[in-house]
Amino acid sequence: MASTKPIPDLRPARLNALGAFAASIAHEVKQPLAAVALNAQACMKWLEQDPPQLDRARAALGVVLQASVAAASMVRSLDGMARQAAPERGPVIVDDMLRDVLQLLRAELRQQRVTLTEALSLDLYQLNADRVQLMQVIMNLVLNAIEAMRDMHDRPRALQLRSAQLNGTLRISIADSGPGIPPALTERVYEPLFSTKPGGTGMGLAICRDIIQAHGGQLWSEAAQPQGTVFHLSFKEYTLWTPSRS
Repeated sequence: MASTKPIPDLRPARLNALGAFAASIAHEVKQPLAAVALNAQACMKWLEQDPPQLDRARAALGVVLQASVAAASMVRSLDGMARQAAPERGPVIVDDMLRDVLQLLRAELRQQRVTLTEALSLDLYQLNADRVQLMQVIMNLVLNAIEAMRDMHDRPRALQLRSAQLNGTLRISIADSGPGIPPALTERVYEPLFSTKPGGTGMGLAICRDIIQAHGGQLWSEAAQPQGTVFHLSFKEYTLWTPSRS
């Protein structure tokens, strides 16, 4: 006798997966595109000066080019993640990667009146990692920190970026002076499609944690002192970088 068991409708699950992937693309690509727009505007401003500030305009165009390349790389990276392709790993000098991200976000930091403090001490340490994916993570976390402080008017908007070798691991920390994450939501913010922000995609931190775990690392957050949130990334596997003497 033929079975009358109904065939499950897989379309909702497929649509949810497609929606999540579309949201992740939108979330990632808008970041370097914002750098393109801000630095293009800055370039126009320098060119309109009398006399034109050509050096500053040239520097802004350099960031536009860098951000355009980053956007294309991030799309390729997300496509690889969707196909479950292995990360394209290679030697990544930690502090060089962090400085490249900050270069893309300088205009956003200035526009939002955020004071940046850097304490980078991993110039001689490198990871075997997918550089684009690590840049995605740092960019996400920095922009989340900026957004958390956007509506603050009663205290300075402060962002701290630190890197250090600590207890046998490499650690990167990003701290803000925003309102902080409610303790009940500390882990929920990493759930796909869950967001505490109006209009948020809920994909940023979920993607960040997946990327870091795929690299054998950890990503977590805790309350900053006296206020705000600090996100930590740690990696156990790393090597020392020896500068070429050629």
